[in-house]
Amino acid sequence: MIVLKSSVRGGIMAVVLAATAVLAAGCGSGDTAKSSTGPEQLVGLLHFTPGAVDGNTVRGTWFRMVQPGGTPENGPYMPNGDSPAQGGSTTLLAPGTAGGLRVGGYQSEPKPGFAQGNSLSDSITKPTRFFAVEFGVSTNPVDPQTQREVGPPTVVNNDGKLTADLSAWAASWNDQEFNQGAPKPPEKQGAQVAGSEQVRKVWDWVAHQWFDRPKSDAAQGPSATGTYDPKTRAFTLQWTSLIVGGPFNGFTGVWHLEGVYEPDPATPTATAQEPHP
Repeated sequence: MIVLKSSVRGGIMAVVLAATAVLAAGCGSGDTAKSSTGPEQLVGLLHFTPGAVDGNTVRGTWFRMVQPGGTPENGPYMPNGDSPAQGGSTTLLAPGTAGGLRVGGYQSEPKPGFAQGNSLSDSITKPTRFFAVEFGVSTNPVDPQTQREVGPPTVVNNDGKLTADLSAWAASWNDQEFNQGAPKPPEKQGAQVAGSEQVRKVWDWVAHQWFDRPKSDAAQGPSATGTYDPKTRAFTLQWTSLIVGGPFNGFTGVWHLEGVYEPDPATPTATAQEPHP
């Protein structure tokens, strides 16, 4: 029988413990790698939760307008006399006829887009009163205000953190158009013409027709960001966008979307491809 001195036994034990630690660390790293799915493109419907307020707490989907010199977090906000939420500083939004925002396709402004100043864009959000006139939201291959070509909304999930290109997000109000996207397309510089390289097609869920996917002009500024829970598919998205032109020139829109993501193909079913008569 071999008898080891205490100093030798201690050395062996130290080696064993070190090896165990290395194996444990390796296993932990592998688990982490397995749990990380990496960037994932979300395609389908972001179904909105209607905005609601309880005291100082606002939930769901809403809009605020920051006055020049203010901040998105603290305002001051332009009060909307038609909103009962937080003294009018917050305008609550309800889902439109589609239930929310289509990702990977357009929800264009109808033609005509207005009736007595009120927006007729009702696919994404329900037209909402703002200073006695209803505003709506649409996404279009050519932005109605800047006349720049913009891609359809895209959202990428990276382990629960969302990054979205919503440069096509357009608000219409009082016979006027306002790009409220993030990032924003460059300011108006004349209408763009589709080029020969635009071969991919994008479906418009309002006009029920295909558009050539435009080669978007370089958008500017930060993207919309948010959160995503893969278990419940609950999401949030928020961004700010400078208002250019009109009576609120220089103000900043703050948009907050909240709801549940519903995966869905980017293209419609065969029966839905028939254009409106």
